[in-house]
Amino acid sequence: MHRKIKKDLLIALFIILGSFNFFLYSTCFHGSLIKRYSDNPDYLEIDKNVTKYITGFNNDLNVDFDENEKSHMADVKRLIIFEQLLFIFLVVWLFVLIKKRKINYSHLKKSALIIILIAVISLISLLFFDRFFELFHLILFPQGNWQFNASSLMIQTYQQSFFQEFFVRVIVVAFIFLLLLIFLIKIIERINHQQ
Repeated sequence: MHRKIKKDLLIALFIILGSFNFFLYSTCFHGSLIKRYSDNPDYLEIDKNVTKYITGFNNDLNVDFDENEKSHMADVKRLIIFEQLLFIFLVVWLFVLIKKRKINYSHLKKSALIIILIAVISLISLLFFDRFFELFHLILFPQGNWQFNASSLMIQTYQQSFFQEFFVRVIVVAFIFLLLLIFLIKIIERINHQQ
């Protein structure tokens, strides 16, 4: 029972992190959000440099941030690198389980329930996004270098609406991806029963 619950949670985590990574690397998506509240083309270039830096493709943050902003970006980078290593582990783990036929439809159904629960909690948190955003940062960045003046380059480039939209898209795409996986597994199981 414990092992089944663990599989369900890890599958749900894999799907959510997959969705997160899809949007993390999509500078086109970032650009569309940034353009909504600013016509400053410099912000698009800043975002490209930030994305390369936090995902590990560039060791230097080639952005004119102040020391506090740079410190926060270094913390974000460490968190993102950890997330990417975890995602790679989950990809390998899932591949091995699928190859050994240890993932079935019931696992995905339970994962779907977990993601539906996360989606409901996420929708509720959108009503209190300011508080949720603050709590998220207090937990992940307890050192406190995540608060900036409204005039700072960080806030001008990445307004709170950017993160709100990002958050919503991650949950929606994760849910769509899960539905596709359930559909795929159902087809595979039907084929296996016919043989």
